[in-house]
Amino acid sequence: MSSSNGTSTVATEQAAVAAVPQRIIAAWAGNDADAFAAAFTEDGTMALPGGVFVKGRPGIKEFMAAGYAGPYKGTRVHGEPVDVRFIGKEGAIVVTVGGVLAPGETEVARERSVRAIWVLAKQDGEWLIAAYQNTPLG
Repeated sequence: MSSSNGTSTVATEQAAVAAVPQRIIAAWAGNDADAFAAAFTEDGTMALPGGVFVKGRPGIKEFMAAGYAGPYKGTRVHGEPVDVRFIGKEGAIVVTVGGVLAPGETEVARERSVRAIWVLAKQDGEWLIAAYQNTPLG
């Protein structure tokens, strides 16, 4: 990847891809289901433990709004990228380790620790989540 002036944009693209989980962290912190869903492609998917599978922004928004009003109320999430790689110029995979922080926690409890895989697609110059899945570590 390079820009028109020949300088490498790999570091810039890696930073942009690694920032996608931060969008989710910020949306969660604000209990903002709209912002959470907006981080996904229109037909994005989310697969979570317990058999949860949600497809499309409207479904993701509805799922998260219910979560913020119920079991996720007062929680935050944390995640750190441990691997970032590109699949061509408009695809990337990010692997993070993190999880849900209960109110007052500063570290994710082992039973809520997850490894997540984020499949990203670049659409109209913006990196979005095409598919998200996490697996418990605890």
